[in-house]
Amino acid sequence: MNNREIELKFGVLGNPGNLMDLMSTFGKVSEPKVDSLSNVYFDTADQKLFKIGAGVRIRKGNGFTEQTLKLRGSNVGGVHLRSEYNVPIDEEQELPELSKFPHEAFPEDFDPDGVSEVLKPVCEIDFDRHSFNFATMDSLFEVAYDHGTITVEGESVVPINEIEIELKDTKRPQEEIILIFCSLITTLAEKDLPLVLEPFSKMHRASLIRDSRKSSIDFAQKADFSSLPSYILSLIRNFESLYGLFLSKNDPLVFSCCLSSLRILIKSLKFLRKSGVAAFNEGEREPVNYSHDLKVIICFLSKFEGKLSKFERLVTKYSLNNDRYTLSVITENMRKLENSYKIFVIPLKLKVFLSMLIR
Repeated sequence: MNNREIELKFGVLGNPGNLMDLMSTFGKVSEPKVDSLSNVYFDTADQKLFKIGAGVRIRKGNGFTEQTLKLRGSNVGGVHLRSEYNVPIDEEQELPELSKFPHEAFPEDFDPDGVSEVLKPVCEIDFDRHSFNFATMDSLFEVAYDHGTITVEGESVVPINEIEIELKDTKRPQEEIILIFCSLITTLAEKDLPLVLEPFSKMHRASLIRDSRKSSIDFAQKADFSSLPSYILSLIRNFESLYGLFLSKNDPLVFSCCLSSLRILIKSLKFLRKSGVAAFNEGEREPVNYSHDLKVIICFLSKFEGKLSKFERLVTKYSLNNDRYTLSVITENMRKLENSYKIFVIPLKLKVFLSMLIR
């Protein structure tokens, strides 16, 4: 896909069951395989790569070793879009050589050779990947279930349990890709898979865990007031980012900000529904009646917010007591609640819906 990675990514509660059997009910599956993947990620002591939104790793799998550069892209509703570069290397190579990646992948003032000299391992991400090809809607995907651990500086260990559905090839036009993913996510919800939002990549989570400083929250770059749909899209991104940050940090301030973002999102959607702004499918003259669907989304988000708000006092209490175990139990209960309301479906559905509105 021209050095671009486009994928759906979700967390999984427990075991997703037999994915191949499930997905064969609405597409063609083939070429199942299992890989044990060992990944070492690198950065400098002052996080030069993280600061430019880049992740660099050396991955070893069954019969291959490669170095990879991933650049921070966009994520709404589980669809991750970013640039990715893979370069085969010798099995014995211990450190990445950044000069092997395209020069244009880095900022103009970035010194690949100089940074390569001071790179050091910052975390290990090891997992078993159960994957297969999946064909549907004139498109080919790789479906992967990853189960393993993130280890930061040999101490902090965080579990990995997620599903990735990566677009490998499609005959559909570019503007339909998001509609394809939306159709997939709707089907997954109908199959009752135990899925939850996973806003951050494995490397991003590891970087947040590694950074022991207090969480920083920056809203200035995320608010877009040019139109109501743009602002709502900003709120969706804001909520997902804050939710992911809370899951990594368990910071009660972040949790409160996450709840506030969700409440404003719900109010904005109610205002949008009352405004009656017209919406059209591309190429069609007849407007789309979205009032009922939007009402359902608002209802689910409102119920989720109401249940979630009951955890706010507990999160603050056990964070101040530094009771990590109880916080993990609270977080697990929140995730179960999230799955029960199928929250993982809503952000992407809203993005598709917002794209149809007249601005």
